[in-house]
Amino acid sequence: MPNTPSTICIMADFGMGPYAWLRDPEQSPPLVGSNIADSVSGFPEEYNVSSALEVDFASWVTEFERDYENPEFDWENWNKVGISLTQRLKAEIGDRFLLEYHYPFEDPRFANVKRTEIRI
Repeated sequence: MPNTPSTICIMADFGMGPYAWLRDPEQSPPLVGSNIADSVSGFPEEYNVSSALEVDFASWVTEFERDYENPEFDWENWNKVGISLTQRLKAEIGDRFLLEYHYPFEDPRFANVKRTEIRI
């Protein structure tokens, strides 16, 4: 039986701009796992993520932390950017990991939704 890869969950959060979480195959949603990348440190070297992609993730999560309470915040566009970044990450890491994009609970469109992730 082949080994199931771990899942990288992309989800903006607060603090030092955390945006990537590693969930082991034994864990299941809604757990996202342990934080592995943020706007300060990026991904650990062994993930081989390009610096350009890390810069774009940092910009994306920083926008969230700075502006999410603004009533004019464009959630739809911001999530489209996050999904695009997740797709770029998938192109860079290939099949070594499964990938999920998690819509933030702060997005008012998902206020009453329990699970808000999509598999990339």
